[in-house]
Amino acid sequence: MNAIHLSELDNVATALKSLKKGDTALGVTVLEDIGIGHKFATEDIKKGEPVIKYASHIGIASCDIKAGEWVHVHNIEGERGRGDIDNGVRDISQDVHSKATVAQSNKAYKLMGYRRSDGSFGFRNHILVIPSVHCANKVVECIANTITYGDGAKNDERDVVYVTHQHGCSELSYDARQTQDVIVGTGANPNVYGVLVVGLGCEVVQAKGIAEGIRKMAPYKDVAYFNIQDAGGTGKSIEKGVKIVRKMLAESLKVQKSEGSLADVVLGTECGGSDSFSGISANPSLGTASDIVIQHGGSVILAETTELIGAEHILSSRAINDTVKASVLSTIKGFEDTVIKSHADIRGANPSPGNIKGGLSSIEEKSLGCIYKAGNQPVVAVKQYAKKITDKGLTFMNTPGNDIEQLSGMVAGGCNICVFTTGRGTPTGSAVTPIIKLASNSAVFDSMNDSIDLNAGTVIEGTKGRHEVGEEILDFIVAVSNGKLTKAEINRQNDFSIWRLATTV
Repeated sequence: MNAIHLSELDNVATALKSLKKGDTALGVTVLEDIGIGHKFATEDIKKGEPVIKYASHIGIASCDIKAGEWVHVHNIEGERGRGDIDNGVRDISQDVHSKATVAQSNKAYKLMGYRRSDGSFGFRNHILVIPSVHCANKVVECIANTITYGDGAKNDERDVVYVTHQHGCSELSYDARQTQDVIVGTGANPNVYGVLVVGLGCEVVQAKGIAEGIRKMAPYKDVAYFNIQDAGGTGKSIEKGVKIVRKMLAESLKVQKSEGSLADVVLGTECGGSDSFSGISANPSLGTASDIVIQHGGSVILAETTELIGAEHILSSRAINDTVKASVLSTIKGFEDTVIKSHADIRGANPSPGNIKGGLSSIEEKSLGCIYKAGNQPVVAVKQYAKKITDKGLTFMNTPGNDIEQLSGMVAGGCNICVFTTGRGTPTGSAVTPIIKLASNSAVFDSMNDSIDLNAGTVIEGTKGRHEVGEEILDFIVAVSNGKLTKAEINRQNDFSIWRLATTV
């Protein structure tokens, strides 16, 4: 098979391999060369008519398109996120045509991890060193690296990790609160045994307040803090921090692992560096795993609000009640309204140039592929950025589409394991939470194998089904709980960034 038609309602299809002018695909004669992953029309589409993929609008034809012609940004106009031509969110009424089946598995998944006194479950037992403000970044880095590259009293599951960031001062009140919330949530994550917060001393977001917040959210944790100004400068701060962290690390090594199950999983789902295959192979495979985690009593997070613009009719139809449905719609449309007020076309920012090169033509097309990673279970809750996940089932968290800001928000919300799908490839990882990378195609899996763990390109090639790859994801989660390191962990990726709401002052 050289192309795939995702719905009988679609008027475009996706090339599974490069097509040459004159080739026949799905009974259509291709009128020009079509790159792998790109679309071609399967019927004539008149100017102004909707272009349909995934049984939903991905834009409108900006000119007449003949069956067999390449369909991409040169002849599709996105209808959503168009601040360059719109003054408000367009109301595009669409029905949900797909009859999705919730994936299930009776297989038993036994996890091993660190049971906290509040019942939460950690895949790791790390000591986290974190700054309250960017002025403390270098001290934090030096404290962690002194132990990482100097002492032997640690192991892969119980290590000293750190993050740095560009926040904590010169922020308006609501940005300062968000900064504090994200840092507190990150420290409270169940993958963390103990936390050292390092401040400068004169910043808006104070180390003491962060430490108190972590203790309140996770009273079982070993938490310490100090300020560089009080400690007497850089050298003395590093010396003091190393002493504190060594003591925490020694205590963490005494903690024994205990048994858990998929009911203990708070699974973060993410797609970054997407291509057109992401919505065909990797995301639906992750969706299978998401469904099964929920079936077994666990929690799943769907985020990236930007990348739900154009798919809100599908997500809202799965809301558990009218309140959740209204929250889904208002959150997505509210985010789009912010984009529109920028008076710019969202394309170029999202989808990014790499997404477009990979065959994605509009935010709607990207969103309709993104939503698959959350499976087909009901949406039980909507949470704001970095807020703690408290519900079993599928929660929608309001985050940007930016990979690092989204990931940091989910980790702060309690995500203890994350699966990150990619079609273009990315090394992104978290200092706190293991990130499992899943490639949408074999080419990127082979070329970036030191950064990517699993391959859903087998779905495109027809050698495996989405359910099989979904089971592979779950087996990998079990392996991670038993100490297997993800590629991002091996590479010591410690990406961390906080969603900024306003300007620096």
